[in-house]
Amino acid sequence: MKHSRREFLISTSFAAGSLLIYGAWTNHEACVEAAPAAADTVLNAWVRIGRDNTVTIISSQAEMGQGIQTTLPAVLADELGADWTRVRLENAPADPAYRNPRINWQFTGNSESTTAFFDLMREMGASGREMLIGTAAARWKVDPETCVAERSTVIHRPTGRRAAFGSLATGAATSTPPTKPRLKNAAQLTLIGKALPRVENVAKVNGTAIFGMDVTVPGMLYAAVKTNPTFGGKVLAYDKKSIQGFPGLMDVVEIPNGVAVVAKSYWQAQNALAALPIQFESLNTALSSETLRAQYQAALAGDAWHTPHVAGDPDAINKGFATTFSEIYESQFLAHATMEPMNCTAHVTANGCDVWAPTQGQEMAQTVVSQLLTLPKEKVRINRTLLGGGFGRRLVPDFVVQAVLASKAVGAPVKVIWSREEDMQHDIYRPAVLHRVTAGVDEFGRLQAMAHKLVSPSILQFVYPPAVTDTYDPSCCEGVLEMRYRIPNVRVDFHLLKTTVPTSVLRTTGYGPNVFALESFVDELAHRKGQDPYRYRRELLSGDARALKVLDCAAEKANWTSVAPPGRYRGIAFCEAFRTLTAHVVEISIPKEGLVKIHRVICAVDPGTVLDPGISANSIEGGVAWGLSCAFLSEITFDDGRTVENNWHDYQVLRMPAMPPVEVHFVDSGARPLGGVGEVGPVTVLPALTNAIFAATGKRYRSLPLSRYGLRIAEG
Repeated sequence: MKHSRREFLISTSFAAGSLLIYGAWTNHEACVEAAPAAADTVLNAWVRIGRDNTVTIISSQAEMGQGIQTTLPAVLADELGADWTRVRLENAPADPAYRNPRINWQFTGNSESTTAFFDLMREMGASGREMLIGTAAARWKVDPETCVAERSTVIHRPTGRRAAFGSLATGAATSTPPTKPRLKNAAQLTLIGKALPRVENVAKVNGTAIFGMDVTVPGMLYAAVKTNPTFGGKVLAYDKKSIQGFPGLMDVVEIPNGVAVVAKSYWQAQNALAALPIQFESLNTALSSETLRAQYQAALAGDAWHTPHVAGDPDAINKGFATTFSEIYESQFLAHATMEPMNCTAHVTANGCDVWAPTQGQEMAQTVVSQLLTLPKEKVRINRTLLGGGFGRRLVPDFVVQAVLASKAVGAPVKVIWSREEDMQHDIYRPAVLHRVTAGVDEFGRLQAMAHKLVSPSILQFVYPPAVTDTYDPSCCEGVLEMRYRIPNVRVDFHLLKTTVPTSVLRTTGYGPNVFALESFVDELAHRKGQDPYRYRRELLSGDARALKVLDCAAEKANWTSVAPPGRYRGIAFCEAFRTLTAHVVEISIPKEGLVKIHRVICAVDPGTVLDPGISANSIEGGVAWGLSCAFLSEITFDDGRTVENNWHDYQVLRMPAMPPVEVHFVDSGARPLGGVGEVGPVTVLPALTNAIFAATGKRYRSLPLSRYGLRIAEG
């Protein structure tokens, strides 16, 4: 079978159809078959109860370090009244019941998990609780209003009579679920809002946790892969006979744009692959970072624009303000650089296909494999493991297809593992963004108009193509479509750049580049007006009580209104991203030219209700590390039609000695979870940092990474 990389990526963009995953992550371990125990009673699609009083809760979302397989099950368990210490978790099977209820698609990403599933988890837990209480009350011939459910037990308050869930489940399962179950009030909740230990942490610490790399199945072989280093290039020829004598070698299999060498061990497969002569087609060799930059600049100077957003007068920026001010900002291409490289185990048999993978996109993987093998979807069983990092990369199932093709060719289960070089050079990158912002300021120094022109390749083309047209990708404009600032006239123009570089979602999606531009520009406007940047933002947020609380919290915790310690300088930034309000203050010093010492980072965050303050703080802290990596170090560049960087030595990330102290402060607005925290952490770190550098040096840095200018982050 011959497949081009481009054709394959396009085929994976089919993001509709029926559902997904068959495997299970049970008792905090991965990849065991998810068949209900004989003694279990199914209460609803999300809850089973065993005779031993064990409560099994279905986990729909992929765990990749964000703690979601603790947070969402805890929401359901809290409403149910389950004993959290006796809860058992399983991954969701292939069933529409487990789709994201907002988007109607089964995936993990876009900070959707808590916001989309919170209400459903509470309703499922409350429904089960009322069914169990109703069964106990009928048995005791008492009013259900006199009963409560606590620690997997129904208790009749007046008499103290008790019945375990396990003894009530069979009767409860035959009752009619309530149409509108009554939710607990805040005082009755014991898990929501509390910091819980992550359920998978013990297994991670003792080494029993199963990531994709840890999967083993009987008779499994291993495959190392190499694909054409140029974008879109195919395999022209390879000499299979030249490596026939290599130890453990089983076969050489053609995969999209490359080959997989299958052997009895991964080391054997890698050695044989390294010796295999492969002739690749050289395609798009004119592509380089320089030619891409010229393409971006030509688009920015051109007139091919789509206008997705206008507030006020669409031509206000051209109406002759006292001052018109414009700047251009640039964010770089980025790799996902997950610590666990892409990998997948697949077994194609006469009865279907079993896949074990660290995937964020089970439904897409099932759909693509069913098309590839012309199998009914129910014959494709996707077993999800823990993910050693995802950040959006594992939504696209190219690595799954490779394992499936290798298994089909050799007639045995095959585990494909990408080398770090393969992983880095065949990523689907966060696109670079070129962004011009223009402001119109009246004679009193008031901001009256703002116009954005931004150029970017598509973000959603491979993961949700129905949202993308020939001229517009809504994800690329995130951060400037939903500004909280009170500006009378706002216009957003967008140019969808067509390039052979594969681009897709990466943590922060469009918010990261666009908020960097917006918050850097707002800071410039404040300084041009001669006003404190915090006070300037307060004026722009006038009347927005929720936003002001977040901004004020960050400023207060950073002692913004007090004089900074000698030699220290601060920068501030604010945004709404993923429906969460965030503000960062970064405090720095410049110990010597070219060196930036970060003394502390203060974060104020309002996602609505904070479901788990410990896990949420972890996400924000990790986001700071991610943001600082992007600010100083990380960049993907291109030459001769291919990616230049190939490992950690030239695609660098923040090291532990450079990580500053981070303070996270939550502003709980008391509403249901309005936004997520998994992706928002890095968004305002970058502009707060560059704004602090301006405060210290008087120099503005409008393109990233800062290593372009010789700036380094001080360690220790």
